[in-house]
Amino acid sequence: MPDKSQHVLLRNAHRSLQLAVSGADILRPVYLRAEAIWPAALSKHRLWALECLNALCAHGQMPTRLFPPDKRGPRLTFVLRALDGSLAGASHREIAEALIGQGRVHADWRDPRDHLRDRIRRAVTRGHALMNGGYRDFYVGKSIAVRAVRQPAKISL
Repeated sequence: MPDKSQHVLLRNAHRSLQLAVSGADILRPVYLRAEAIWPAALSKHRLWALECLNALCAHGQMPTRLFPPDKRGPRLTFVLRALDGSLAGASHREIAEALIGQGRVHADWRDPRDHLRDRIRRAVTRGHALMNGGYRDFYVGKSIAVRAVRQPAKISL
């Protein structure tokens, strides 16, 4: 039996709230009814949605505090910039200089612990994994497993 619910997407700037409505036609005036007791796993998300909806109705916008930036953002930015450098043909050292700075690279590139080189290698490898389908894991909330795979050598003729 098909789902009889309808979906309403409320947008405010770059934030959005999706509501599933059942038992009423959303093209007509409707009353919001919510269950008072939810399973524990759903409480946080439903209270968040109600708070967003209430703020949108009362103030015309959704509160910024309910949409914290993704903690992976800075790391993913670093990874994608490393991938861009790799795809452009830059060496790992050139990528490091662009992302971290020439001074730090000059001081730490030859460190026997290889911390800086490993960081760049991991970023490039993760970038290639994302490019080759790993980005789909974001849709289902999986962490992305990255295998240590050597990049094929580039041959110029």
